[in-house]
Amino acid sequence: MIVNYRLSNSQRKKYFILPLAKLLSAIVVFTLIAMYWFNTDAENLPFIVGITWSWVGLIHVLPLLILAARHLKASKGVSFVIDTTNWEYRYKEADFDLTFKASQIKRVVKVMSPPKYDGRIDFLGFGYFYYWEVTLVDETLLSLSCMLLDSDKFLGYENERKKQMFPIPKRVIKP
Repeated sequence: MIVNYRLSNSQRKKYFILPLAKLLSAIVVFTLIAMYWFNTDAENLPFIVGITWSWVGLIHVLPLLILAARHLKASKGVSFVIDTTNWEYRYKEADFDLTFKASQIKRVVKVMSPPKYDGRIDFLGFGYFYYWEVTLVDETLLSLSCMLLDSDKFLGYENERKKQMFPIPKRVIKP
């Protein structure tokens, strides 16, 4: 069986559009709660809205935008193919094409945000991001974003897990 992974619209929606929509909805709800809680009149409304939107934007939306942009950049134009009949992997980028066997893999690490690592609910808005860090025996390092390889397990290989606050994929390192 051959499994082909590419960046798709469902991954864009899952990791960027839906969390952004949730955050924007939360901003509106928290703004309305703040207006009610502080019994806001018309002259204080811009201040309450400004403080609420600035806080949520800085703490939640900005990290989401940065992580989503980096994961999109790492996944755009990349394909990863796994042939499970002979456990052969193929990583292809614009100017880089690499085929390797499972026996050539030295280490596989799933680098996850704290909510994903601990299996918790994500209150940050960007807590479900992760990437796969595949190190080959010749020290080639591949970083496969969750927008590319959206899987709980790396097929054909036992993986390690690592917790990182902002799981930003590294660039492919060639020996």
